[in-house]
Amino acid sequence: MSWESNGVNVEVDWKPERTLVLLGRTGNGKSATGNSILGETKFLSKTRGRFITKECKLHTSMQPNGQRINVIDTPGLFSASSTPDFTIREIVRCLRLAKDGIDAVILVFSVRN
Repeated sequence: MSWESNGVNVEVDWKPERTLVLLGRTGNGKSATGNSILGETKFLSKTRGRFITKECKLHTSMQPNGQRINVIDTPGLFSASSTPDFTIREIVRCLRLAKDGIDAVILVFSVRN
């Protein structure tokens, strides 16, 4: 797939499936960002930075062009309640969910912090 932007020809490999992983601190809005990417509410999300996501979860959306978008939401990084064992377990879970590879890691920051 290619298109022109500001006089520059842009080439992008079209894949039938893309997998994105959301990373960030607890309460930064990873779940809300995932819902925005998917275009519908699939991840549980609350305002005011409350700890909601307790384990990695994957949700999928089909695009009009037939492309499948997989979004993996992760528990917050640097949480005081996370043990090293929990962190390792969730990294392994995330890698299993992304069995065909990860196309992008999205770092989610809060404008409040």
